[in-house]
Amino acid sequence: MNPADLRRAAAFYAIAKAGGVTAAARTIGKSPPAVHADLRRFERSVGAVLVERFGRGMRLTPSGRILYEAVGRAFAELDRAAGEVAAGNFDSPLRIGAVPGFGRYVLADRLLAALPVKRRMVLRTGSHDQLVEMLAAGEVDLIVSYRPVIAAPFECEAVAIEQLGLIAPSGLESFDPHALAAGRWVTYEEYEFVFAKWFAAVLGHQPEHITRGDHHDELEEAFASVRAGRGYTIAPVEAVGPGLVVLGTLVSNSVYLCGSRQRMRSDDSRLLRQILATCRD
Repeated sequence: MNPADLRRAAAFYAIAKAGGVTAAARTIGKSPPAVHADLRRFERSVGAVLVERFGRGMRLTPSGRILYEAVGRAFAELDRAAGEVAAGNFDSPLRIGAVPGFGRYVLADRLLAALPVKRRMVLRTGSHDQLVEMLAAGEVDLIVSYRPVIAAPFECEAVAIEQLGLIAPSGLESFDPHALAAGRWVTYEEYEFVFAKWFAAVLGHQPEHITRGDHHDELEEAFASVRAGRGYTIAPVEAVGPGLVVLGTLVSNSVYLCGSRQRMRSDDSRLLRQILATCRD
């Protein structure tokens, strides 16, 4: 329903409640012809006759009665929400997007511990590009990603450090990162960034070739493949669970909080900085 239909719905509701156009016009402060025109346009938009003449007044048709009750409920909900906002009792949900590894294994637990029980949270995960799309579409208010958003009107700030490591099945004591051609690698969505970051820091260059084995959308399933001895992977060590071991050098990677200028100065952004402060060492 567009704004014009909402205005016309209000005119229809006033007519039904007052019992006539003239009485409704006095209630909403418009001329009777303007109120009558809003009614007719509203009827055309819904495709039904909603009121009919009855004696000197007007009464609802069966279709009008159904719509009158629905519009009444909608206006009552608007009044309730407006009252809560005016009284300062309305808390919008914390809507945040995060890359899967950091979001699930680091951010989620910290948010659940810090948020009041009655404060709702919407945590969505996705690739960096998907998160940027969510942010631009207004589906989330802030995102946490492994690289900044270089695009107006968004701002970004490094808020945490995650450690990337070579992940192998338990029982393996050593691995030569220079013998990459002999290794079999388990990959996952957006593994390219993580692998490239680790290889650049450990080897000083990108390997010409790696042998790819299993590929999964999610990091958890990639770990299952590694645990089963089907290859190695490189991932945030915070996510590593039983049956896995971290080998070799750890590589630090910055994690960024991004959002609009207004959102980056909000209480929610300050909360995120606070709970992630322990992830900077």
